[in-house]
Amino acid sequence: MRNLRKFIAVASIAATGVLATGGVASAESASGSGATFPQQFLASATVAYNAKTGHNVTYANPGGGSSKGKSDFKANLTDFGGSDSAVTTAQAASFDWTYIPYVGGAISVAYRLDELKGATLSLSANTVNGIFGGLITNWADASIAADMRANPTWVNGKKKSDYKGASAQWQPVGPFAASVTINMLPAVVKSAKGKKIELVDKDSKKVLATATVAAKGEVVLSAKGLNDKSTYEVKVDGKTIASYKRTDVKLPSKDITVVYRSDGSGTTNNFVNFMKNYANADWTVNDAFTSAIPGGSSRVSSFGSRFQGQSGSANVSNYIADNNGTIGYTEVSFVTDPTRAAKGMTSALIKNAAGVYVAPTATNASSMIANSTVDAKGFITFDYKQTANKTAYPVVAVTYGLGKTAKSAKNAVVSDFFKWILTEYAPANAEALGYAPLSGAMKTAGLAKAAEVNSK
Repeated sequence: MRNLRKFIAVASIAATGVLATGGVASAESASGSGATFPQQFLASATVAYNAKTGHNVTYANPGGGSSKGKSDFKANLTDFGGSDSAVTTAQAASFDWTYIPYVGGAISVAYRLDELKGATLSLSANTVNGIFGGLITNWADASIAADMRANPTWVNGKKKSDYKGASAQWQPVGPFAASVTINMLPAVVKSAKGKKIELVDKDSKKVLATATVAAKGEVVLSAKGLNDKSTYEVKVDGKTIASYKRTDVKLPSKDITVVYRSDGSGTTNNFVNFMKNYANADWTVNDAFTSAIPGGSSRVSSFGSRFQGQSGSANVSNYIADNNGTIGYTEVSFVTDPTRAAKGMTSALIKNAAGVYVAPTATNASSMIANSTVDAKGFITFDYKQTANKTAYPVVAVTYGLGKTAKSAKNAVVSDFFKWILTEYAPANAEALGYAPLSGAMKTAGLAKAAEVNSK
């Protein structure tokens, strides 16, 4: 009997240990809602955290957008909010709270234009402003053509990757060099660990660059000495995931359909912030596209069916993937999704402040975010004038948890959850999921703010 009691006591202590990370001693639930930008990331992170701790952290799917995340949090309907944009005075809760920056990422200017046959668009901020402001209405517009002439154009002739869950993005670095970013979903990173990644000249069979699949979901290969005659294949474990060839592109005379977020969206807020700072000060930075655009909702209405509003990142992305001739903005993980990519949805290269057309990779997003500033509340402001930073992808977002500082069992779990994301989950998994882990001062600020939750 004594041994049985001892066994039960030991088992109870062990169970408590499993449930405790950062001092949370018993199973607890915590719910959140809001921004859809981090939807893919949180869908994975919550499952992993719950399996590790025994808690039950959930995030609404769909989240409803940043505006809903703020309003739900203010009304005390959730234990934490999700937002990619600042909380205004009118949106702020009456109780004490804080931002928790926990992961970043690129906002893709995503499109489907089958007539390009796999070629990647290069777009300047002025051209993006023209398209989303309703001034550029046809794909054959002179502004788009000028951007395409300014950057070497390569076509990916491989519509569907032979290695499911692995994809590539090709970024020219001058006329005869390229940076090739290979993106792999977490399952691919696990199954292909130790396998070789290669960039191969298909004609000469020469291997131009290699890497090995390790712990990261994003791998960058650099290639020099390219020519405009060869075809270059990107391979993972011998399977071709992309096949690139230099080409001249004829833009089709086809109407442009713009897809925007119809709900209150932090992705919209960050996208508009980019355009206001890079191209057109007449944009108003807020969560609603129809009031952010110069001319407001009446202007959007005047465009008729050329402008299509969709609620949430997934619906915007699905509309683009399903309709040729469309362009919109969404978190890049929705674009690299194998199903959408197979339909022809892809990301444009965007010209940064240094004059380089860059791809929306985690590495390039991190380069942009690293030069930001953080205020006392934990909110991050981007530097859009990085004229010497050639690797910065300029359309980015950092997403925040909105946490309560009052002490409670639920708030203890919220604090622990975001500390775990910043220290363990994001560094290991963010890139594989299409996001950029925070580092340096941004990570330090995130941890400090997560520690403020459940502190009073």
